[in-house]
Amino acid sequence: MKQMLLRSHKGIFSNRSSLVLRAMLKSPEKRWSARDFLKEGVSVGLANQTLCRMEQRGYILRKLCGRNSSSQLVQKIKLITDWVQNYSLDINYWELLHYPGKYFLPLFASFMKEEGIQYALTGFSASRLISPYVLDNRNFVYVNTPFEKFQELLELLQNKLGVLKLAQGGNVWIGIPYYESSVFRDMQILQRYPVASNLQIFLDLMKLPAGTEEVEHLKKFYKRKGELFV
Repeated sequence: MKQMLLRSHKGIFSNRSSLVLRAMLKSPEKRWSARDFLKEGVSVGLANQTLCRMEQRGYILRKLCGRNSSSQLVQKIKLITDWVQNYSLDINYWELLHYPGKYFLPLFASFMKEEGIQYALTGFSASRLISPYVLDNRNFVYVNTPFEKFQELLELLQNKLGVLKLAQGGNVWIGIPYYESSVFRDMQILQRYPVASNLQIFLDLMKLPAGTEEVEHLKKFYKRKGELFV
């Protein structure tokens, strides 16, 4: 069973600093001031610190002119590549469960709606709703619940949906996200289900077996639409 909680991730890929990265990746053509990130939930001090580190890594170009200073993303691919290298699924807190039936997602969605708990699909659960390619039927879902109530949620799932705790393995990954500041804020709705952002889906898929194949398929899928996956 994979069950880890790592909160020691530091640097620009940490939970709070990554809000700067996510914002700049959404609008790579924009020139950002440190104060622009206040609306992203990032203090001016942390924004400046993160921008300084991004400049050192060559991701951005900065023009320092006092209050008129600005920063622009210039190495998007390098930033995303380095992020993948610095990311691990184990940085989230996961429980692996097993659902013996065939229709986990609609039942799970109804259950979460009744309980009033926010969730977001990721990994192959999310990519299946976009354009499925790899035959991986596992379910990957982040839940927005306090850590101290997580086990209570798992017990409810066992009692009401019949999910099982096995000694090893499972087809349902339920986790509390390390990126708690962005996962639920940046959700999208696909086929009536809440799904993590494309960036988060990408990060998670890149760390799963056959996930790189799914990512390449999704890149081609979005390209045909004249869009970018990430």
